[in-house]
Amino acid sequence: MATKSEAFPSRFFKAADIPTEGFVLQIAKVEREKVGPDQEYKWVAYFKGQEKQLVLNTTNWELIAAALREEDSDNWPDKKIELYPTTTPFGSKTVDCIRARRHRPKPQAVQPQPPKAPPANGGDLDDQIPF
Repeated sequence: MATKSEAFPSRFFKAADIPTEGFVLQIAKVEREKVGPDQEYKWVAYFKGQEKQLVLNTTNWELIAAALREEDSDNWPDKKIELYPTTTPFGSKTVDCIRARRHRPKPQAVQPQPPKAPPANGGDLDDQIPF
């Protein structure tokens, strides 16, 4: 047996594909192409090293532009964003969706320094000053 997503794989990300903590991706390109059964033109983001793409709605376009501080999608390639799953109202229902945000690298953990070795003389100071 197979699940529906296994039997009919999609080339586009779904909210269920994205880990709860988010997923950092590097944009490869953004192109306008025909999508779906109606073959309607939509903007699609491609990502380096990924087989799946993201169909961009107005909300995600604006979120990516804000995250990258760049309105022109021609300047988005090679930049990183983070996708994360959430929900949104859709009519009278709440549905799963994907949103984008700025990629903020996690700060490197500061490694504790080992304690300094005691002085070779055992810590005793020689208070005598030779004259």
